Amino acid sequence: MLFMKTIASRVLAANPGKVWEDLEREGAVVITKDGVPRSILVPTSDATLLEDVQDLVFARARRAVRAIRLRASAAGQEPLTGSGIDQEIRAARRALKRKVKRD
Repeated sequence: MLFMKTIASRVLAANPGKVWEDLEREGAVVITKDGVPRSILVPTSDATLLEDVQDLVFARARRAVRAIRLRASAAGQEPLTGSGIDQEIRAARRALKRKVKRD
C-alpha cells in the first residue's frame, strides 16, 4: 500500500504555503476533511499538464472498466469473446439502420 502525507483541508485554507512546501517535498499529498480523504493534490507544470490530465483520465477509465467487469461477473455474465463483440456490433448497426429508416 502506498502512503502519502495527509493534510487537513483547514490547513490548506489557513496555510497554503506550507501545503505547497509539503507538495514539493512529498510529490503528492492527500487532502482530508474530517479525517476522510477527499482529494489528492499532485504537482504539475506547463510542460506536463496535458500528460498529467491524461494520466488521471485514463486511471478513471480503468477504474470504471474494472467496476463494470466486476458487476458483470457478479451477475454471472461471461466476458465477450472477439466473435461475441462482432455479433454485438452487427446487432447494434442493424438496430441503428432500422431506426434511421423509421425516422
